[in-house]
Amino acid sequence: MNKALRLVTILAVSSCWFVGGCSDRPPAPPRPSLFRRLKVLAVSADDITERRAVTAVETARVNYTFHLSVLKGYYERVGNMDKLTWARREMHNLQLAKRFQWRPAPAIVAPARESLEKADERLLVEHVVGARRNYQLAATKLLTYYERENRRFKAKVIRNMQERLDPIRTYMYFLSAEIPPGDLKTDHVISAADELYLKAWDLHQGGRGLILFRIWARYPKQREALALLLELIEKYPRSTRAPMTAYFIAEIYKEYFDENLRAVNWYQRAWQWEPNISKPARFQAAVIHDLRLHNTEEALKCYRMVLQDETFDSGNLKFARERINALSKAAPTETPGPPPRSAPGISSGVAR
Repeated sequence: MNKALRLVTILAVSSCWFVGGCSDRPPAPPRPSLFRRLKVLAVSADDITERRAVTAVETARVNYTFHLSVLKGYYERVGNMDKLTWARREMHNLQLAKRFQWRPAPAIVAPARESLEKADERLLVEHVVGARRNYQLAATKLLTYYERENRRFKAKVIRNMQERLDPIRTYMYFLSAEIPPGDLKTDHVISAADELYLKAWDLHQGGRGLILFRIWARYPKQREALALLLELIEKYPRSTRAPMTAYFIAEIYKEYFDENLRAVNWYQRAWQWEPNISKPARFQAAVIHDLRLHNTEEALKCYRMVLQDETFDSGNLKFARERINALSKAAPTETPGPPPRSAPGISSGVAR
């Protein structure tokens, strides 16, 4: 059995060398030539328009980095570990976006340090969101200039820099700014929403991997599916497709991108918008609260809702009862076993 498992793993890894999309990596920067990596991008000394545009991008990037570092420091100070994780991820995301140096480097003065003694979280978040927007706008203006001047390689570099800033790892830091309220009435039949949903469903199914081999997952397809599902919620929040859309947003966040806090909130919207939803939204939220976020109180609430409202899966019911017993007692001395095979969230069945 072990030999067979190793063989399958080797074959999976080998196939991913030949087939793109098996790993969640940012797109590689363009190369000046086949055997040279891009390290430096020259700025024309006699082109004042280019110099100004490059300076604007770098100034915006420095400000974005600064405001992120201030927000990160705030969450460290108040001990909000969930939002601190978000700030760290967004900082890492920004650092990965640009993989070259300008020559000559534009002269940028970093902002002065700020005191966090009486800091207001909402104001700090507004600064980050505004700095992110300014950075993206400055990069778009530089790209437009390079395209207009037919500087193809430089345009390709800036386009790559934009693509490497992963939208999944940018945050609003208040979930109420990302997720509609739970009291929405999702009773409108909207054909455009149906079309978006079915297209996203096909992408999600086409990007699935095996439970034991996430390396077989097609991350670009999952990203496309997620973008379409979020678009559906933004444009048609009252659509009858909204509850199932919320469920699959949560699935993708959980299974492919480890966005656990976002996932539990989207699962919650799924059952709030459709209490009789045919998917195990409460169970999935319970498992995340229990085994990933280690939030015993919320896990118990969700497991108890499973016993009351999700009686269609006997394996989930059994696991929920076991975890309720374990969590209701003193801290267990042993790590719990995995949830039932139906639970991990790699979607099964046709949800059309």
